[in-house]
Amino acid sequence: MRHAPPLLIAVLGFALAGCSPAQAPADDTVPPPSTDASSAAMTPHDPETPSTDAAPIARVVHYDCEGTQVDATFDGRGQASVAIDGAHVVLRTESDPAMQGARYADDQGTVLWTRGANDAILLRSGHPDRVCTGTPGTP
Repeated sequence: MRHAPPLLIAVLGFALAGCSPAQAPADDTVPPPSTDASSAAMTPHDPETPSTDAAPIARVVHYDCEGTQVDATFDGRGQASVAIDGAHVVLRTESDPAMQGARYADDQGTVLWTRGANDAILLRSGHPDRVCTGTPGTP
């Protein structure tokens, strides 16, 4: 029995050594990023990731809101300049994660609620709500 404690200690030592965290095998499917500046200049910009150094691009849409013509210029910064029945109003975006589309409004009750690239609803105090269909314009 004199050899049992050293043998037991050796077995426990090997067992515990086997419990150490294993290293994951290297993933050879994706090459590591290059630190070479010349290769970074040749890499195209991901179109889904907005560039922080580019100015927002204005977007113009001409809406027909059940006979009412509405011209809207969206500045890409959360405001829309809108011409309705000869009047010009500036609407600001109101965001809510639960909303679908973008809602632009002013303090007088004018609302242009866009959904998708060409659809909207026009809400104005003293006027019926109107469904709008838009066509892209040039800024």
